[in-house]
Amino acid sequence: MNNATLKRLTRRTEFYIFIVLIVMSIVIHFASGGKLLVPDKIFTILRAMIVDGIFALCSLVVMISGGFDLSFPAIAALSYSLASKICLDQGWCSENPIVGFLLAVLIGCVLGAFNGWIISNFQLNTMLVTLGTQTLFTGLSMGVLKLKEITSKLPAGFKNLGTAKITSYTTTVGSRQVTSDLSVCIIFLIIFIIITSFILNKTMFGRALYAIGGNETSAERAGYNVKRTKFILYTAVGGLAGFGGMLRVCLASQAIPKALVGKEMTIIPAVILGGASIFGGEGTVFGTMCAITLITIVSNSMIVLGIPTAWQNLFNGVIILIGITVSAVQAKRRAG
Repeated sequence: MNNATLKRLTRRTEFYIFIVLIVMSIVIHFASGGKLLVPDKIFTILRAMIVDGIFALCSLVVMISGGFDLSFPAIAALSYSLASKICLDQGWCSENPIVGFLLAVLIGCVLGAFNGWIISNFQLNTMLVTLGTQTLFTGLSMGVLKLKEITSKLPAGFKNLGTAKITSYTTTVGSRQVTSDLSVCIIFLIIFIIITSFILNKTMFGRALYAIGGNETSAERAGYNVKRTKFILYTAVGGLAGFGGMLRVCLASQAIPKALVGKEMTIIPAVILGGASIFGGEGTVFGTMCAITLITIVSNSMIVLGIPTAWQNLFNGVIILIGITVSAVQAKRRAG
């Protein structure tokens, strides 16, 4: 590795996040008495990352375009709650959950398109718009549609996917054996990571997102259709949120309309920590996944280390401040 490559690498936020991830993993492993870097704990962490990882990809692409989406948890919740109710009422998905996923994605696309239409046509602040639609979608779910929790009556197709496994690992805890499974749903996260990375790095649409986030006026002058790009972006994010929400239903074996309230306050800090700029035009899939992994490891290790989970809020707050500070410094450095 030459000096130029090393210098370019050390300027990237995700490089340091990756180093922190490795160091923290080793420290927590030894602090917990060797209970982290073992198959059963790794399987648990990967399972916890599936839905959060998909939501992080939703937030990442929006932040690259210079926007903020606070509504993706509400979109996911409304999508999976309504899709689950329809499947239950119609007797669908007793064996195969594909119809439920298609419904959730369709509903998510419609809700995301509503966000995209407002943002692209009226050029309003994305944070304020999605904050408003977040409340709107939650009210639609709880007030207008009066969607209820679905637990024991959840279609068997959803439960079967949630319990499907790639492999298992059995360990002895005290006098009993405990088996941990590597969920097959991790494949969906891997697929979306590959697709998102390809779109951002190898397509005109991805270049348009970076260009719009860097300078919307310059992007428009360069020939990018900003209005259409934003509409497609928020529609796609809505569909991806719906898919991620339905995965959560399968993994948790329950569809609870209010289960994702406040989820954005965990996801957005992770994306910022992973190198996405709050001003737009910056961010990578690798950095985002490193940050999500780091936060998931810390959150799941609190119980093992005997630390109260209430400290997670403090941890997230610190992450937000660090991420905003780093973004501001980088933006000032580029401007200078």
